[in-house]
Amino acid sequence: MESSLLALTVAAYLVAGFAWPVLRLWLHCGIWPVVFHREAAPMQRGLGFLFVALFLGMLVLGVLHVAVGANALGLWHPPAAARFGGWLLLASGAVVTLVAQRHMGASWRVGIDDRPTDLVTTGLFRHVRNPIFAGMLAFVAGVVILSPAWWSIAIGILTALGVRLQVAYEERHLIALHDRAYLAYAARAGRVVPFVGRLRTAPRLRSARGSVAAIPEVKS
Repeated sequence: MESSLLALTVAAYLVAGFAWPVLRLWLHCGIWPVVFHREAAPMQRGLGFLFVALFLGMLVLGVLHVAVGANALGLWHPPAAARFGGWLLLASGAVVTLVAQRHMGASWRVGIDDRPTDLVTTGLFRHVRNPIFAGMLAFVAGVVILSPAWWSIAIGILTALGVRLQVAYEERHLIALHDRAYLAYAARAGRVVPFVGRLRTAPRLRSARGSVAAIPEVKS
């Protein structure tokens, strides 16, 4: 029963947290928000493929969990308290992801768009600059806890590393696009959790897109 519920939860997250927002933005605003293919930087395109592969891997994990069982997959058996924590992370991560996407409105993108977008600093973004990634990380952590194995842990680690790289790219892009407005916002809002990872202005340099931007540094 729990295995089936996990598979359905992962599938529902992919639909509600990715497929439906993409379709909604396209139908309501005429914007196709998946923009990894527009990126000139190979690393950005690679990150796009990585995220797709990781989430498909989680979906396959859930299906196999139902089809062949935990023992055949070599999963460890977490205690009841850990399973409860895993489901709590799944639920909270999904809610944060969906609410943050709604708060972004027409500025929501999957990747870095070469078209200008508004800087969103309200709602969940008031205290955290990347609440969608925060929700995603919480959801993936829940999947790992509920399906613990060396390869599910690898999925979790790769997701965290991919998110960190993507956030770094997005920070430089937003500094180049919004300049002082973003730096002022980033000085008060945490990167993934409140108060942690706030930025301060550093020496300026030329970004990958050819414009001048500041190097973000973590506040001490």
